[in-house]
Amino acid sequence: MRHFLTFLYILIFSFFSNCAVAQNAVYRVINNLNGLPSNTVYSILQDKNGFLWVAHDKGLSRYDGKSFVHYESIAKQGRSLFNLMEYQDRIYCQDFAGNFYYTQHDKLVKESTLSWKGGFVPATILNNRLLLSCFTDTLRTLNLATKKISKIPIPSTFSWGISVKDHKLLALCENGIYRTDGYRGQFQKLPTYQSFFLIPTDHELFGITKTKYPYVRRLLHDGSAISVLKPDLFIQDVVKLKDEIWVATSSGAYCFDLNFNPKYNGFCFFEGTSISRVLIDREGNYWFATLAKGLLFVPNIHTRLYQYQNIGMTALAPFQEGKGVYIGTEKQNILSFSPEQGFRPYFMQKSSNHEIISIYEDTENHDMFFSSNRLVHLNAQHQQVQSLELASKSIVKIKSNLYAMAYSGGVALLTKSRKPISIPRWLLPTNTSSKSINIDTIFHLTHPSVKSRTRWIEFGQKDSTLYISTVGGLVYISPKGTSEILYQGNPIYGSQIICKGDYTYVATFSEGLYILKNQQVVRHISTKDGLASNTIYRFQIDLQKLWLVEEGMLQSFDLKTKEIISYSSTDGLPKAEIKDLVVGTQNVFLATPEGLVVFDKKRDVANKTSPLMALTGFTVNDQIRDYYSGIKLESDQNSIEIFFSILSFKSEDELHISYKINNGTWLNLPSQSRVLSFPSLSPGAYKLTLKAINEDGIAVQKPLDIYFEINAPFYLQWWFVGLILAIITLGIYWYFRWRINDINQKNQLIADKLKLEQEVKQSMLASIKSQMNPHFLFNALNTIQAYIYTNDKENASVYLGKFSELTRRILDMSNKDSVPLSEEIKALSLYLELEKIRFEDLLHYTFDVDPALQPDFVYIPSMLIQPYVENAIKHGLLHKKEDRQLWIKFIKERDCLMVIIEDNGIGRKRSAQLKRLKEKNSHQSFAISANQKRLDILNQGAKHQIMMEIIDKHNAQGEPSGTLVNIRIPFQKSPSSNLVN
Repeated sequence: MRHFLTFLYILIFSFFSNCAVAQNAVYRVINNLNGLPSNTVYSILQDKNGFLWVAHDKGLSRYDGKSFVHYESIAKQGRSLFNLMEYQDRIYCQDFAGNFYYTQHDKLVKESTLSWKGGFVPATILNNRLLLSCFTDTLRTLNLATKKISKIPIPSTFSWGISVKDHKLLALCENGIYRTDGYRGQFQKLPTYQSFFLIPTDHELFGITKTKYPYVRRLLHDGSAISVLKPDLFIQDVVKLKDEIWVATSSGAYCFDLNFNPKYNGFCFFEGTSISRVLIDREGNYWFATLAKGLLFVPNIHTRLYQYQNIGMTALAPFQEGKGVYIGTEKQNILSFSPEQGFRPYFMQKSSNHEIISIYEDTENHDMFFSSNRLVHLNAQHQQVQSLELASKSIVKIKSNLYAMAYSGGVALLTKSRKPISIPRWLLPTNTSSKSINIDTIFHLTHPSVKSRTRWIEFGQKDSTLYISTVGGLVYISPKGTSEILYQGNPIYGSQIICKGDYTYVATFSEGLYILKNQQVVRHISTKDGLASNTIYRFQIDLQKLWLVEEGMLQSFDLKTKEIISYSSTDGLPKAEIKDLVVGTQNVFLATPEGLVVFDKKRDVANKTSPLMALTGFTVNDQIRDYYSGIKLESDQNSIEIFFSILSFKSEDELHISYKINNGTWLNLPSQSRVLSFPSLSPGAYKLTLKAINEDGIAVQKPLDIYFEINAPFYLQWWFVGLILAIITLGIYWYFRWRINDINQKNQLIADKLKLEQEVKQSMLASIKSQMNPHFLFNALNTIQAYIYTNDKENASVYLGKFSELTRRILDMSNKDSVPLSEEIKALSLYLELEKIRFEDLLHYTFDVDPALQPDFVYIPSMLIQPYVENAIKHGLLHKKEDRQLWIKFIKERDCLMVIIEDNGIGRKRSAQLKRLKEKNSHQSFAISANQKRLDILNQGAKHQIMMEIIDKHNAQGEPSGTLVNIRIPFQKSPSSNLVN
């Protein structure tokens, strides 16, 4: 009785739940919540630049995948627009009052050459130059280049439908078809059966009515009807897209091939939704315009989302050898599903808020176990056999009637046999005898390694090994022993385990996937191999492919070629968590909270269409500017913002965007960014290059290049800089010229001053020498006078001869500032010979010249030494009666000439005493004082001065024994040399 009631419950539930089953393509809604001004959309068009144009109840909008730009209708009769057409860079449209408009920059402009007060009429642009619009019996032609209008009569009343084939317009009339190239036409008479839409193919003309059933007829073949649409539909639009014909109705959209055979198994897309237009864009995405829900965007028309009573689906298991799946729900129910049969209830019970985590079917006897907050065992008749109140995670079969279960408390063994069944010894602890269990008992494994919380369990039939994923790591139990499996010394934390053949595959929460053989890791697959994430929640093995549920996406990994294919919302998957997956014989099944996703596993989903890029805005200092290549800006116009669009609707936020300035390095932008800001640019010429790469690595074919130039401020421009440099150069020139003149004048003054000083010195020296010469002459004449008085004619004659020669030399030397040392020595020799005669040969003198000297090339001031020699004789040797000695030495030192004049006279002190005794009758001595003045004049301004030192000599008793005079004279290289530096 209990089983009968359960069966009756399932039967009733199945009957009523069929009404709650829904299927559709996976889609995204774009409506007023995303920026679309109105959810009532009449027409959509993609232009040659990739933008999507939307005509709706509030005007016209342009969409780039991120935002809308709105062009408000200027019609007084209403804001609604429809029938979008493209001509060059303009979009033409109509309102329902019969007016035409086109876009110009960011505004809608009315086409003033066309006017019609009778309501809207069908229109199209032919051959990219003629706008054709049909009236009751007239075809109106507007040349869009010249704005000239012409009219062509139609031999039959125009009904409505128009189409274009082979560069000609086909107009549907009441009793035929009118063909025209815009200049002349041809009428073909045939029945049209009140057709409203016209679809031409290579071999047929299809007429489609709006409401009259059957809707579709072959007009070229006696109007035969095609019953492919159900009655009571309202046909809103029919359009041919590539090799498909789409019929938009008040309750969904249908797709047919070019022979009007149903495609996609006659599937009705968005049943119950009023569809106004269908569009396939350049990437192969499908757009469905609706009259109440905005736009429905379908990135993959082949992917299906099946929903059952809006219940979330949480676990899957293969059904009918992979043709379908068993489905565990969030309400703890079990469904079966195949694309042919749809959903079928398998195990239904009262609602529960505990979701099913895993499903296991014993393919041998078709018993089923599912894990949730409890473990439920169902037999082949879908009847519950037992229920264990354990928080089970997964279950696996070890042998006939013996199963192992992972649960929150460890690992347990259970059986469905009513008879006791033995447990393999290797599952028991060491030194434990064989045990048996029956249906009413459960045996908990007591191995220390599996007594903690477990996550997953799997059994390898080939090597009789039980693999358990625990919170402490991955362990195994086999006939050969029990141990933990490590990788590089670290535990492996598994999320799911699958044994297949010789290998065991272990998915992990943070380390990718490990492949084991004989309990050893032989391969590690992770992000380094191209995986999007190392977090793998679920996976399946299909031949040589791994199908991996990762963080935010699904990936397939070919174990042989390492090829990776990624599946995400850009490929038609819903933006929902993937709870589980099954890879069947043909399809991939995904359990999500939104329903069951099904797609063909062999279908190529790669987005091979390169993105398009367009400049949408250019602002300077927050002011919008019309951009043109090479635009020049002033120096203070350096705050730039560049707005751009990337036309790749499938890619969403998985684009890789980068830019570079001039020849700099590429810099990355966030995938959501559509603006570049440069708040303060330096003057110069700029080339900004933007590029984008879609989610499958396809780059934009033509990067967006933006050229602009910011002028330097006037003070940095070449003419101003040149002027300043010229002024500075002239200033420097005139300054240096003035400075040189000033220095020359000062130098001239200094030179004149030096010359004057030199002349004064020369004058003073000449004056001194002129005073010294008479003094010497006076002394010599006194000596001659003495010889004359004593009548010593011979000595007088000799003396007079030497005196005349000495006088000649003195006169000759008096005209020179400096003379060779040899000349000075010769003059001194003559002078001393005269003095020796005067002293009656009682004077002895000696000249000692350093061999290192070259007297002919050493110059000294003329007659500098003679006064000191004279002073030595007069004041030192004159008062001595005998042994009068005079030594004159010339010694070469490093940078000067040392002259030593030494006598053995009475000394300066005794000479001064005798001078005071004779002071009254004696004339004042002049030679030494005059020579000292001469030295002072010569030393003025000289770098190296003439130094003179007088030393009094004393004997051992302290008595004066003569005088020593040291004179240091700096070397002169030439007679013209000056002692002044």
